[in-house]
Amino acid sequence: QGCNYLLPLITFPYLSRVLHPAGLGAVVFAQTIGVIISVAVEYGFDFSGTREVARFSKDPARLQSTVAGILGAKVMLAGAALLAAFVIRPFTLHIAPSPALFWASTVWGVAQGINMLWYFQGLQRMAWSGGLDVAGKVIATLSIFVFVHSPEDGWKVMAAQAVGCTVAHAISFFMAHREIGFRWPTRQMVWDALRFGWPIFLFKASQLLMSATNSLMLGFLGTLQAVGLFGGVDKIRTVASQSLWPVSQALFPHQSNRVTEDVEAGARTVRRSLLLIGGLSAVFGVVLAAGAPLIVRLVLGAAYLPAVPALRIFGLIVPLITCAGILCFQWMLPLGLDREFNFVVFTAGLVNVAGGLALAPKFGVTGMAIAVTLSEVYALIGFDTALRRKGLSPLGRYGGSVKNSRLELAIGTEAGR
Repeated sequence: QGCNYLLPLITFPYLSRVLHPAGLGAVVFAQTIGVIISVAVEYGFDFSGTREVARFSKDPARLQSTVAGILGAKVMLAGAALLAAFVIRPFTLHIAPSPALFWASTVWGVAQGINMLWYFQGLQRMAWSGGLDVAGKVIATLSIFVFVHSPEDGWKVMAAQAVGCTVAHAISFFMAHREIGFRWPTRQMVWDALRFGWPIFLFKASQLLMSATNSLMLGFLGTLQAVGLFGGVDKIRTVASQSLWPVSQALFPHQSNRVTEDVEAGARTVRRSLLLIGGLSAVFGVVLAAGAPLIVRLVLGAAYLPAVPALRIFGLIVPLITCAGILCFQWMLPLGLDREFNFVVFTAGLVNVAGGLALAPKFGVTGMAIAVTLSEVYALIGFDTALRRKGLSPLGRYGGSVKNSRLELAIGTEAGR
């Protein structure tokens, strides 16, 4: 996870200067299409698959059928994604004219979606799979410096990433099946995987309304230069807001078991995370907002200085994103509150899209940053409101004693569902 955020800090200063804002905008736009494909293929199994593997880790037969069903579902979804790419390609020619860039991003999206990290994370054994993933990203990073030297080389950026993650995920696939054995998925296995993955997929798809659609809207409503400016500062914001994300992701399988065994201890973990991780993210946000001009100049270059106001706005939402993530992945999802979770995320995505359509045409990159901020504020308020209405807030009136009848009843009801 660290490489997901640190390696872009190495490559982005180089790419922003070599590709220039318009060339970077073309890469960001095509990469956004790849991200959408990866979310469709992954189908939220990075969490739902992790949760199922954690539950059946001591039942080899159930574990094997679960893995087979997930992989069968991913292959089916990958085929559908490739077909969709052929259909939408003619509508992207005006903003993504390079066929090499478009298809490299498409292949990267499919390869990113078909991975086995969820299997090893569910078993809480990330050393080998994490090492392979890191190795693939490092190779892709080195390839960028070797092969990308001008705006016309933008397609090589995505090609390098596609090759790196394809090789890494292929090796992890064979490692997993050497442990549990290969099994052809049945129709029922695939259906079961799609069914238990559906709530998290809805979250991932709704999350796209708060992230990937921003670059798409700027691409269709503005220029490639605007996409490049926004993509540059958004990458910085992503690194800052998600630098502490691995802690919540690592705690997810732990919390999935903890809240059903010791609810009070699970709530205590959430409160500590809000205090420690939320506090650190607030520091990151202040640094981002106060040092925006210097950060933009050092990381992206002087050509991206018009995006400084957008980065300052992004600094304000870093702690909001972090605290919302803690509430979701350390508390709501382990409790099984998928329905409430998805409703808030989906409506927050609609707020983001509506804000972007209203503000981006007039205020450009800054307007899109404001729209993102409004959606993140709405999301955090929505999560807190949903928990308080059910009497399940870890910061609620019961303080350190979370073992009340309403919480236990909610856990039992959601487990039954």
